[in-house]
Amino acid sequence: MIKLVAVVRRKEDIGFEEFRHLWCEEHAQLVLPMPGVRRYTQNLAFEGRTRTWPVDGVAEVWFDDKRAVREAFASEAGAAATEHEKTFAGEVTWFLAEEIAYEWGAEQ
Repeated sequence: MIKLVAVVRRKEDIGFEEFRHLWCEEHAQLVLPMPGVRRYTQNLAFEGRTRTWPVDGVAEVWFDDKRAVREAFASEAGAAATEHEKTFAGEVTWFLAEEIAYEWGAEQ
């Protein structure tokens, strides 16, 4: 299994709450129907009063393989999600990744 990791910056002309709504509520509903999507997570940066983060969030979309990624974005659902991205994202940088996870148990 592989995942597409997308680092997202919101458009400069929209506020944090509007970005949160467009990305976390509307956009998620467009990504989930894409063929081949196994899992979708969004990591929304905390809105800070004393700190500005370099990005507004990171999305992770799991697929079986690279072919599934190509097919997902070539689909009508993929085209709709890509078009919707323009409503809230000022910049999106993405890459394909293999997740390597480490977990610590209670005995540590």
